[in-house]
Amino acid sequence: MSRFRSLLRVSLKSNFGLSVLAHRFFREKKDRWYLPLIALGVLGLLPALYGYLRFIRFVYELLQPLGQERTLLTFAILLGQFLVLIFGLYYVVSAFYFSRDLEMLIPLPFKPSEVMLSKFAVILVNEYLTMIAFVLPVFIYYGILSKAGPAYWISASVIYLLLPIIPLTLVSLLVVGMMRAVNFSRKKDLMILVGSLVLITAGMGLQFFINRTAAAKVDTRAMTGFFTSPNSLLTMIGAGFPPAVWATKALAGAFSGEGLVGLGITIGVSLLLFAGMLVAARTLFYRGLIGIGEISGRRKALSRSEMSRRVADGRRPVMAVLGREWRIMNRTPIFLLNGVLTVIVIPLAFLLMARVGTGGTTSFLRAIAAGAGLTGVLGSAAFLLVSGCLNGTASSTFSREGSQFWMSKVLPIAPREQVIAKFIHSYAVALLGFAAGTAVLVLGLGLKAGPLAGGWLLALVAGAALTAVGMIIDLARPLLDWTNPQKAIKQNLNVLFAFFADLGVLAVVGTFAYFLSMAGVGGPGLFFVILAALVLISTACVRFLMAFAEKRYRDIEV
Repeated sequence: MSRFRSLLRVSLKSNFGLSVLAHRFFREKKDRWYLPLIALGVLGLLPALYGYLRFIRFVYELLQPLGQERTLLTFAILLGQFLVLIFGLYYVVSAFYFSRDLEMLIPLPFKPSEVMLSKFAVILVNEYLTMIAFVLPVFIYYGILSKAGPAYWISASVIYLLLPIIPLTLVSLLVVGMMRAVNFSRKKDLMILVGSLVLITAGMGLQFFINRTAAAKVDTRAMTGFFTSPNSLLTMIGAGFPPAVWATKALAGAFSGEGLVGLGITIGVSLLLFAGMLVAARTLFYRGLIGIGEISGRRKALSRSEMSRRVADGRRPVMAVLGREWRIMNRTPIFLLNGVLTVIVIPLAFLLMARVGTGGTTSFLRAIAAGAGLTGVLGSAAFLLVSGCLNGTASSTFSREGSQFWMSKVLPIAPREQVIAKFIHSYAVALLGFAAGTAVLVLGLGLKAGPLAGGWLLALVAGAALTAVGMIIDLARPLLDWTNPQKAIKQNLNVLFAFFADLGVLAVVGTFAYFLSMAGVGGPGLFFVILAALVLISTACVRFLMAFAEKRYRDIEV
């Protein structure tokens, strides 16, 4: 046990790097400019938190007269478990099979179950952090609004700790089984991507099934019993995923008979799945791991000598670097899953919520589809930008190279040309997201061609600015010493800073447009003014990126 605790402690330190950050902030006194940015980002989230709390209060007051207020807890629990189910896939595949520290851990005297459990614990901590923004406010505000006693707060603490275990163990079992099957194939890269896509589709299909099941159960008998039982609505909603119902009853019932039964079932199923994961760790984990490291090795890497030969043979340097950039993205499925696949999954998730859900997301998408004139143009442009640009591809451009960045420094190609190639690559991923978003708006929601064309024009120009901003932030301090490829994107602070910077750019443009509309500027005139402002911002950002690259490439140490 002491051996496992040591492994777990090292894994947590490696994952979060808190000791490294503290050393750089307070000992070396470097990167202190991050602190005000982090504080600014936290302050920027306060309005969103305030709006979320108001929404929680509105739903609670809407359901309370009907005696169905505990359904609010079911929504939060379902949302949290769905997020774990989808994003847990990225974490599990990356941590279990693509961490660089596996090469050091496997020869050490650790059992396969100890290695896998240490990584599972790290993923679990990450999932707790993921749920903080969506689940914890509901648990806390529900307790305040209902004037809950100590029993509720104890139950809330226990349920929050148990919440991600069932979906995460399910994902872990599926991934371990998938990777064992992948090892029977010669084309491991393709099989991993196909298998991951199947699991993601299955997760989204589960969410669709849950919502359709809830809708299908709203019949005359259900409506008759609606006012007679406080569990009628939550049972309908959670029929497709019973763990959400168990957790809700355990939370709302606290230490009552119903609450203890729900808590007991939740704990029992969690332990059962956890035991199944331990068995899989002993029998399948290392078998699925063997040979995975050979995936990239089978492919011919674009080395420095090959790059020089192609350039000497007349191939354009930008195209040569662009080819290498695609190889970097594709050689590790985690990069492809978090980059290319994300721009497809996000629009599909929005479509799913619009078709079977209710709330702010549904209203937003339906307003875009029904919008005419400038409203439809701006709404479609915003949706396209969310679909294509907020995925971390641009803001991890240099970080994804990791310790191999030295090749970019010594290549006989100017930094400016290398950055142009990287920009084209990131912008192409954004265009793929625009295309997926367009399919959702046209085929799924029936948006007309006029507003969509205007939205595309604005998104194309704004996308260039957001891509350049993300690359500038990552170039300023690339994360090159990662051991887990997931860390280069999902745990890279540059991605978070780029997200806030993108919101800042759009907020500046939106504020500018608002004051113009208040001044009486509207219609086509306002559209062209917004377009001109975006052109100026994009031009300035791209030019700064090129100039910054010439200086920054020389200063980066690998």
